[in-house]
Amino acid sequence: MSADLSANGFSDSSGDSDADHSHGQWKQHRHQSKEMHMLGIWADEEHQTTGRSNGTFRGQPSKPIGFIPAQAENDIPMTQIDSSSSSSSSSESDGDSDSDSESEASDTNFKPTNLPSKDFGKFANSTIWNMMKNMGYKPGEGLGKHGEGRIEPIQVTHRRAGEGISFSGSETPAASTPPRTKKAPAPKAPKMPAYRKTEYKLLEEIEHRTDATMKEIFVDMTSSAEAESLSELLAKKLSQTDKEKLIIDTRLGLDLAFNRLEELNRERLAVEAQKAAVEAEIVALTQSSEQRSIRLAGLREIDEAISEIRTVSQSIHIDSTEAALGNMNKLYEACTRLRDIANSVEAKCKYSVWNELQLERAVSESFYQHFLRAFRLWSPDETPDLINTLVSPLSACIEMRPEISTADEMTPFESLLNAAVIPRLKLYIGTEWALSSDTLAQVLNQLPPAVVACVSSDIEAVLQRNVDVVKPRVVMEKYHRELGTDTEWSALEPLRFDHSVVPWMPFIYNSTELLTSVRRKLCTMLDCWSISSESNDAVMALVTPWMELLPKKDQRKLASKIFERLDAMLDAEFNISTQQQRIWPFNLLLKWHGVLANDAWLALTSKHVFGKFLSHLRLWLESPDADYAEIAEWYWQWRQLFPAAIFAMPDIQNIFRQALVCMAYALDRL
Repeated sequence: MSADLSANGFSDSSGDSDADHSHGQWKQHRHQSKEMHMLGIWADEEHQTTGRSNGTFRGQPSKPIGFIPAQAENDIPMTQIDSSSSSSSSSESDGDSDSDSESEASDTNFKPTNLPSKDFGKFANSTIWNMMKNMGYKPGEGLGKHGEGRIEPIQVTHRRAGEGISFSGSETPAASTPPRTKKAPAPKAPKMPAYRKTEYKLLEEIEHRTDATMKEIFVDMTSSAEAESLSELLAKKLSQTDKEKLIIDTRLGLDLAFNRLEELNRERLAVEAQKAAVEAEIVALTQSSEQRSIRLAGLREIDEAISEIRTVSQSIHIDSTEAALGNMNKLYEACTRLRDIANSVEAKCKYSVWNELQLERAVSESFYQHFLRAFRLWSPDETPDLINTLVSPLSACIEMRPEISTADEMTPFESLLNAAVIPRLKLYIGTEWALSSDTLAQVLNQLPPAVVACVSSDIEAVLQRNVDVVKPRVVMEKYHRELGTDTEWSALEPLRFDHSVVPWMPFIYNSTELLTSVRRKLCTMLDCWSISSESNDAVMALVTPWMELLPKKDQRKLASKIFERLDAMLDAEFNISTQQQRIWPFNLLLKWHGVLANDAWLALTSKHVFGKFLSHLRLWLESPDADYAEIAEWYWQWRQLFPAAIFAMPDIQNIFRQALVCMAYALDRL
């Protein structure tokens, strides 16, 4: 066997028999075998099947073994390679002639008869040889279309480890080359213990390995009869390394087993949950079947009740508004009976039959024609409560929402009222409505907000016309002429928008333009106002209600107009005097405190009252004949003019505190 290996290029010509060197050569030849495998040089199948047996390599002398596949090469044990290396080195030292003769004899014996040379036999069973034969190649001919190519295959030269490119084959170095002295090896650093990486194996591998180990243990149990437990047996049988591996594998196997148990438990729980769901579904289907039968019976009763409502509705004929309620009593009873049946079915089946079947629509349709005729003959001034009379018996069968909604979002009964009542109301508002009458308010309070919103624009249009026809200048001229008489308040009646507009504001949902018109009329009225103590109360009565109803923008404009008029009045009428003090401008200013904002009112007071008050006090204190007792009395009289709520303001107290400081400073100079 060693001779065969040396003949096929596996011998160590260097003569070194060290095991590490042989192992390095084995790695190199293993790498060369892979290269040969890539070049298409394989041994035949018979060699692959017979080349290994019981962990040893056994070659046949009848066939070349220099070119073997990588799979067979990996199966050769290291002991066999070492022995082959030593034998090959000894055979090469005998001479080249012996090895050449053996090679020629071996090649001659196993050369195919149809091949041009001995090297061609290496391709006899290869895949490349079969491919070439399938493409039309004939042994002994050259390559190419006309056979003009080469006949012999390309020779491959093996280069072993440590050989250079120009190596001539001699094991002894040239004489001219001085022998190399071997340097003493450098001291090696102590090796750190290698980190053992935990190897995670599959559960099948662990089971297989554990089973094999346990079989070996239990085979020898006859010779270990004195062992009392398996742990003692393991301690005697296994080495420490194997025992640690077995422990690690056992732990990992237990972890995997417990994980599998958890998975099985989860699967069991899932199956139980599925089973419970199926049982619940069966119960639900059973209950659903019972409820379905109850529902069908209830639907039959509902269908009979609807048929009765339609029959009664067709038998009603309304000739007048007064007879409407008496003629529709039977229809009300039929609708109430329908509602009771629906409530009974809802209680048994646990779902809203009334909404699902839209029974309110069926009720509304049965009253549609009768409501149209009744409200067409209706006079709101004569019977303003007709809506309540007709609608209240249906309170249990209809829905009227408290919020405003569009026509598309109305309930069926709201749509019925919109179709029957609104046309008559529009006609009444446009032609018959008097602003001083409360009839319209009484009627609108009976309707839902969604229906009232349909006449909101009509009400606003009527109010807008009434505001536009008012002439504030004409009204104020008449008022000034009648000032001081019993008719002065009646002269301002056209400008009392708080009487004609404010009561209808809850029924108007878009009042921006109307309120802007009111604000313009009031500002024009203030421009024409001749401010006096007699006219102040009447003007305040016109303006005060609108300071909260107007939008913020209009409020600021109206307050600015009032500020402008009061500022002009105080400039002209108010002065501080110790002899003849005119108090009415100051009292008039105090009355406007609740109408104007605090900042605006304090600005007027600081400019026209406190400024003049402090200036007059300083001049009085600086005069040589100043009477301090009289000054103190004058100070207390001014302080008492301010109401307690106004005097509690910090700015007011600060002004009077400054006055006291001036008085104390004047007394200190004496």
